[in-house]
Amino acid sequence: MESFYTLFGRIHELNEELKTQVGIEHADSSLKTTGLSADTFDLLITDSDLKSKVKKLFLDGHHARAVEEAYKYLDNLVLRLSKQQNMTGSSLMKKVFSQKDPVLKLNEGISASEQNEQLGYMEIFSGVMTGIRNPRAHDSDWEDAEDRAFQLLVLANHLICKVRSATLKKNSHAI
Repeated sequence: MESFYTLFGRIHELNEELKTQVGIEHADSSLKTTGLSADTFDLLITDSDLKSKVKKLFLDGHHARAVEEAYKYLDNLVLRLSKQQNMTGSSLMKKVFSQKDPVLKLNEGISASEQNEQLGYMEIFSGVMTGIRNPRAHDSDWEDAEDRAFQLLVLANHLICKVRSATLKKNSHAI
């Protein structure tokens, strides 16, 4: 399995290739449209459920809304698969991906590296709820440039894949 840093390195490379293909030098500071194709979108957003929720929004130029919907979908997916109740966002992610007593286990949790992975992803899952989902959900004027939104959608896709590959802890029940 690709390491987290390898994946992000590849995402950065693909982003640079996209910027080169469409002639953008400083995409992060601009809200201009890059003209990202539906084929490129389909190549990197591989989760069919995520794609069905955000593709039209994204391609129609509703970038912040597409990102918001992606992370709300991630939140709801974790809630459903973990069988938790009355929790959302950062607190849900901290509970479900806890290093010491995870509801959804990303690995066996035996080695220090596996424990670090569980902890690191718990922090990432928690952080994206606070730093990515919440600003878009609570600020009606929030805008994202197309390339920034696409990066965040690729990250959501990766996190959804991690959730889908996680193992539900035995004897786990709704709390």
